[in-house]
Amino acid sequence: MNIVETTLDGIALGGIYDHIGFGFARYSTDEIWLVPHFEKMLYDQALLLLVYTETYQITEIKQYKEIVYNTIEFIEREMTQPDGGFYSAIDADSEGAEGTYYIWSYLEIMDILGEKEGSLYAKAYDITVAGNLEGKNIPNLIYSDAKALVDEYDITLDELQDKLEASRLLLFFQRQNRVYPHLDDKILTSWNGLLIAALQKQVQHFQNLDLFNLQ
Repeated sequence: MNIVETTLDGIALGGIYDHIGFGFARYSTDEIWLVPHFEKMLYDQALLLLVYTETYQITEIKQYKEIVYNTIEFIEREMTQPDGGFYSAIDADSEGAEGTYYIWSYLEIMDILGEKEGSLYAKAYDITVAGNLEGKNIPNLIYSDAKALVDEYDITLDELQDKLEASRLLLFFQRQNRVYPHLDDKILTSWNGLLIAALQKQVQHFQNLDLFNLQ
């Protein structure tokens, strides 16, 4: 379990997990899960849904449940065909470069969020002027210290989470104005089967029938 939790925590904190719009990139290019290949595959979402659900069943760690719900939200929003099937993949590239849709400059963050909330978000999610990827930033929580932020800003942990969530939503809505990566809209039976199995697992455990209108 220590190996499983260490791995899942690393993935959840790193840039391989989309902290703005949720879902997981295809794989990481480094050992700390920071820089992903930004393509999002349906089968990765399915298999990670399974493992985070099963690990929550054993540990009851709240973060794992949140990741399950957020990943399903992403799939419903961006990988679900109107008739009910699930698309295969979202490409890594847009505007002729990999990751353009997902990365941010420090100035962008400040312009969107304002100095006060932007500074808090930047400290939480490793957003700097120098950047962590070729002068731009992949939001991540690898080195984030919630206790230090609570102390520095004289707020409670709940207030910190509320502020960061409000900032996430602003960034998410702003990001939707960017050129979206190409969507591979094939409906593959095997990959759809994997996701259906993952959804079955989470419904079984969480009894969450609202997502995808699973009555």
